[in-house]
Amino acid sequence: MSAAAALRTQTLKIGRTGSTVVSYQEDDAQCPQCKSDKYLNPDLRLLVSPCFHKMCEQCIDMLFAAGPAPCPECHQVLRKNQFVSQIFEDLSVEKEVRIRKRVAKVFNKRPEDFPSLRLYNDYLEEVEDITFNLMNGVDVDETEARITAYEMENRDNIAENQARSMNESRYQTYQEELQKREREQRREDYLKQLEDERRQRAHEKSDLLMELANTNKSAQAILAARSSSLKRSSALRQQQQQQSPASSSASDRLSLPSWLTSAMDTDHAANDAAHARDFDAHQLIYTYPSGYTVWDDYIDPSTDYLKDNRAARAGGYAARFAHERALADAFSGLSCMTIPS
Repeated sequence: MSAAAALRTQTLKIGRTGSTVVSYQEDDAQCPQCKSDKYLNPDLRLLVSPCFHKMCEQCIDMLFAAGPAPCPECHQVLRKNQFVSQIFEDLSVEKEVRIRKRVAKVFNKRPEDFPSLRLYNDYLEEVEDITFNLMNGVDVDETEARITAYEMENRDNIAENQARSMNESRYQTYQEELQKREREQRREDYLKQLEDERRQRAHEKSDLLMELANTNKSAQAILAARSSSLKRSSALRQQQQQQSPASSSASDRLSLPSWLTSAMDTDHAANDAAHARDFDAHQLIYTYPSGYTVWDDYIDPSTDYLKDNRAARAGGYAARFAHERALADAFSGLSCMTIPS
């Protein structure tokens, strides 16, 4: 039997979003505790504990109905609500994904939270070390203590970043919903436009036949008048279509939900406060002075010896380099003494 045939998937609803996740279930799965299999129980479904041991739902209900109890395999204290469906076929992948999700909830800083890229890279390396230790059982107690200490010290920053991520996720969902509604609205408008054009053509054809039958004008004159009126109506319709996107975008901005506008205002205020807190006037970008011209020759006794100095000329040095530096110092104020207060 192929691997694809041995895989049976179940679709589970998650939360209110209606999103789906695939639960990995083998056709020949067997519970390690009660030894039940698919042959005896076709509805058998195995769940995975936080210690990554499998049990069927009946065994979980029997062992953990009264409250927390030790795992039959490793004796780790577990709760009934901690058992979840297996997503990946390989339990090592399942373990790594869960550990990374758990660590990412605590170590959720971003590049903008660090003054330099080097510090952010060091932070990421520390996160990978913690993940590696938890994955391979290296210094687990010490690693758990590091996570707990970090969580206690950075509780406010963790909560702030979690709220920011939640707002970004909600905003992304809101944007996708807006785009979906816009596509549906454009489709409805297009179908309505096609129907209006069909009715208008039928009406114009009827009017044209009526006018040709009841007037003494020539057919050429009637067609010319009809053509000019059609051009005017087409130009007016194009103008209305160009004005509609601007009005729709303005209405979209006015119809933003309150949670989104408050989150945007909070982010702007937080960014402004961060910029004001981290501002340092001594770290401004230096601009070279300008507005002066370096002459070819100066009356300067300190550089007269360079005129006939072959060794200096061979090394590429010239008197104008000293003159440029002196003028730059003078114009930038680097050589000026501060006035005592």
